[in-house]
Amino acid sequence: MLSPETTAFLEGGPGLIVGTVGSDGAPAATRAWGLTVLSSEAGECRLLLDRAAERALANLEATRSIAVTCADVATFRSVQLKGEVVLLEPATDDDRKRSDDYVDAFFGAVIRTDGRDLASLNQLRPNDIVASIVRFAETFNQTPGPGAGAALRTGPG
Repeated sequence: MLSPETTAFLEGGPGLIVGTVGSDGAPAATRAWGLTVLSSEAGECRLLLDRAAERALANLEATRSIAVTCADVATFRSVQLKGEVVLLEPATDDDRKRSDDYVDAFFGAVIRTDGRDLASLNQLRPNDIVASIVRFAETFNQTPGPGAGAALRTGPG
């Protein structure tokens, strides 16, 4: 489901915006703070979410529906993944390390691109994270331009 190129992009530190929907149909969005592809064939990823995003987390528990837009800070290359959360669980020490590394890489890209200072960005840094296992079933090109919205051919064949 996820090609090697898409996997490398997803794990390389793009901005991660998570969209959720509650059982009442109300949306909520938050940021994710790290993504690791567990199985490219199954589209299964470990996604790290801010524990303070209570509404988004409640939506994920209620409906399991999730969309994640992943965008490169410098080029605006964007991919959207849609699927379902199969598990929410406490973060491990490895998750916290992965999240710290992700945040440092993401903030570094923002500083290089936009000239922002680290102190202002650090206000976004999550105090604690929750781990989720997500199974993505659909992948779309969301890079601005004429191809935006097209389904991606993500696997072999």
